[in-house]
Amino acid sequence: MKRKLQIIVGTNEEFVLGYDVTQNEDGRVSLHQFFADHSHNGSVRQVAVGGKILASGAADETIRVFNLSTRTEVGIIMEHQGTISSLGFHETTHLFSAAEDGNICIYKQGKWQCEKTLRGHRGGVVDLAVHPSGKMALSIGRDNTLRTWNLIKGRKAYITKLKGAADAVHWNPKGTQYLLVKGSCVDVYEVDTGRVEHSIDFKEHISALTFVTDDIIAVGGEGKNICLYDIATKIEMGQWAAHASRVKCLCTLPGIAAEELWLVSASSDGIIKVWSLELLSLCSEPKLLGEVNTTCRIICMDVYQPACTPALDTDPAGLDEYASSEEEKEIEEEEEEEEYKGIKRAEQKTPSKLKLERKKHKRNSQGLSSKTKKIKFK
Repeated sequence: MKRKLQIIVGTNEEFVLGYDVTQNEDGRVSLHQFFADHSHNGSVRQVAVGGKILASGAADETIRVFNLSTRTEVGIIMEHQGTISSLGFHETTHLFSAAEDGNICIYKQGKWQCEKTLRGHRGGVVDLAVHPSGKMALSIGRDNTLRTWNLIKGRKAYITKLKGAADAVHWNPKGTQYLLVKGSCVDVYEVDTGRVEHSIDFKEHISALTFVTDDIIAVGGEGKNICLYDIATKIEMGQWAAHASRVKCLCTLPGIAAEELWLVSASSDGIIKVWSLELLSLCSEPKLLGEVNTTCRIICMDVYQPACTPALDTDPAGLDEYASSEEEKEIEEEEEEEEYKGIKRAEQKTPSKLKLERKKHKRNSQGLSSKTKKIKFK
């Protein structure tokens, strides 16, 4: 069964671009553009994928929501009064957004209505990171504070005054540490103590960071190289010349082989590259699998792995699981259809009341947008 992978980028030219990744028989990959959307009226600052849902946030203060399976726009969110500075999903149930207005908003997938607004930062929110458990979050702001939020109670728990401006915050996959990016430095904090365990100076301004394993990070920035660093042993694993321009974005995902990892990098000059990392020999230079020139200035990136239909020779247990998920989907669709029929029957009795119910039904099923819009294909 061939692998399916899509790379989504947001650009300074106000486009959200999608690329299909296809692996050839020789192991290399080719990238082909499958959509280009120009709904935003400002540079696209953030893109985030949760399941089959894509959210994009821009300098026009709006968040656009797309269904990547049907390739349609299903909602528009206008909760913020400033440029969107952070977007992220917790699993596939909730979307988190932060902006230059200093607010953090939480939305439930499907309705796309703000369920909770967290306020506290004086000035804009620079970045937001939700703990893997979904029970708390960290945010950094232009007021030089790090705030810890209790997401169960929906309020702030702690405020830490920082000695300087921070650019980004990241949780490690286990949720036992978090990293603060400050210019060329990365500070490693322990959750148990809330103190800096150690600090790493990469000598160049950092613009991209992602975890390769629980303890190894990939870092890119003004130096145009990508560096692998083990925060547990405090040892640099190696680095290589990855791009001719600043490394702007980094994402990771499992490779085809058991001990392989794919690293996707994007530079500010519009180049996307896919690398293969051997987890057992990270000190060796990664293999470049493929690249593409988007001809745009890339600002943000995320990756999407569509669900694959099992082949005929798939393990029967896997087939049963797939069939079960399909049956659940059909049941949900039937229940939604019955609900809509019930609304139509009510219209014949109370026409005026139905209009309100139908509008409510449409909001719940389609989000805040009054109609869906087909993405422009290339």
